Amino acid sequence: MRWRADGWPPSCSHQAPADRLGPSHKIIRIVALLRAAIARHRFGRPAAVAVALYLTAVAVAAGYDDGQWFVIVATAGFWPWDDGARVLLAAIGVLNAWALWQILRGPPAQRAGALPRDVVWLRRLLYADVAGDMLFWELLELISDVVQDAASRIVWAATMVLLVRTLAGVSARFRIIALGLGLTGVLAATLRSFAEVPLLTSSLLVAMAALGCKAMIIIGQGRDGRFSAVTLAIGWTALLVPQVYSLLQVERVRFDGLSLVVHTLDGLIVVWAARTAHELAAPRPGAAAPGTGRTPRLLAAAVVMLVLPMAVVGAERDARLTYTAAGEGCRDRLRPAAGLGLAERRRSFLCVARGETFAADAMFPADLPDQRVLAYGTELCALPAERERNALHERAGGTADTIELAAALEYLCPGIVARQSAEADRRQAESDRQEAAWKAEMNARCADPWPGVRARRQGTAAYILSEGGGYAVFDDRDDSVGDPGDIHGLGDEVADVFDAVEDGFIDVVGSSAAILTNGDTTMCLTVKAFNRAPPLRLTGWEEVVEVGITSRSGRLVVPTYPRGGDNGAAGPLPDLAIAGPGHYRLRIYARTLPWDENDPDAPLEEHLLVVHPGRSTEKIVHRPRG
Repeated sequence: MRWRADGWPPSCSHQAPADRLGPSHKIIRIVALLRAAIARHRFGRPAAVAVALYLTAVAVAAGYDDGQWFVIVATAGFWPWDDGARVLLAAIGVLNAWALWQILRGPPAQRAGALPRDVVWLRRLLYADVAGDMLFWELLELISDVVQDAASRIVWAATMVLLVRTLAGVSARFRIIALGLGLTGVLAATLRSFAEVPLLTSSLLVAMAALGCKAMIIIGQGRDGRFSAVTLAIGWTALLVPQVYSLLQVERVRFDGLSLVVHTLDGLIVVWAARTAHELAAPRPGAAAPGTGRTPRLLAAAVVMLVLPMAVVGAERDARLTYTAAGEGCRDRLRPAAGLGLAERRRSFLCVARGETFAADAMFPADLPDQRVLAYGTELCALPAERERNALHERAGGTADTIELAAALEYLCPGIVARQSAEADRRQAESDRQEAAWKAEMNARCADPWPGVRARRQGTAAYILSEGGGYAVFDDRDDSVGDPGDIHGLGDEVADVFDAVEDGFIDVVGSSAAILTNGDTTMCLTVKAFNRAPPLRLTGWEEVVEVGITSRSGRLVVPTYPRGGDNGAAGPLPDLAIAGPGHYRLRIYARTLPWDENDPDAPLEEHLLVVHPGRSTEKIVHRPRG
């Protein structure tokens, strides 16, 4: 069947209103429009096939493995998966399909004769830049970061020079300013690793110069007659949206749906470059003719300006240390970051970053060049949240805890780290306040079971038990044996909970005792120290056992719950060795507390420890467990 020139099949009436067409006619109309769009571009058919394959992959990923691959295929990246973001991911997938079509479809099938040599070379460079952004720069980075940076900057510099030159409808002053900004941005990005200027200053210089150059190029495209309004809109969107978003996202976590959208819009700069190259092949009627002739001298000058500083600096191995470890003894020469110059702060950062952490691991991989370590440090300084810094550090192959990493970054970005440390201190203070309130609430549920019997030293507190239960009474300054407070030590020199299990209640070895509990929930614990043995009171207690224990240093304590710990008394309890070093008798009372349905967090067990001087080591069971 032959199709009419307007895209309709011969059997369809051209005068029929679109809203009266049946479903089959609408489908035919859509297919006709798609065929016409494909036919209008030189590579329309392979581009349409590529887009169809991509959309098919997105659709398959949406239903595979509960959509876990959907985010990867739809966004061409790794983002946190959220099942509620399917609509957003689908929209991004459609936008990426449209972008793929814009890039791959090529210029119009009908070309307007031979193009000037400058335009030919400009189109080649634009396509090279597009191919680099989509694939080649990533591949080069696997080989060498230096090669990747140099190739991408040289291609962009040459593209910028030719693009500024071939713009029609702009003045010579406009071209000079745009070219000056562009070359400033490229040179600053190339030399900022070697120049002794603050990192923030160099980064702002690069960003502002590059942004200004690109903005002037898009303005120049608007004055030129060859570029469509869609191309200009894409260019402005890709240029401005990420900048505005970065200003609005200070001190906020960026891994969210909005950041994913901005990341996608940022990628439209590739679409802008591709459309610019496409439209250069078909100048609009009446457009001012671009420059003709040989490759402009400005391009040769730009290449010289880029290559000459590299030649002056020399090869990478001559410019900076590469694949080195920290110098021997450099930590002994470290000084506070305040007052140090940039070069000394960088050396100090490398000293700390190249050294081992508390876990005996390298903070950064040993085979990572020093300049790459500095680059990672600069990126870490720019991240607002501790979680983001730790994630980037792990991706870089580094290992260090938050305190160690902050200590190293203190030399690169002391101001930023100080603010982040202040925020961390504020969060820690709030955590301490909440923990103190929680301890006070737990302690309020416990009371002295012998309020009428006053001891020389006494105290009552809630005791938070770790998994498996059990607690210790021990001499915390007895260094003649292993850790006497570690009831899970499984050693013969100190008491442990496993021997207490065999006994049924308690294990005593020298200066330590391990005592069993009925479970691992919070219990109430009261301690009382007397000068002599108090009367034996059995009423109300389910188990009472008395043993001998020794204090070599003159201390007998129950451990206090530490910050971030897992067991210990929620309040301070006194030293029970009231007579100093020597032998003591330890009497333990234990009973189960009734369940309180109005307070499900109330303790279900209570212990009373009575200590007094005594030389006997005999174990006496006053009341066995019933």
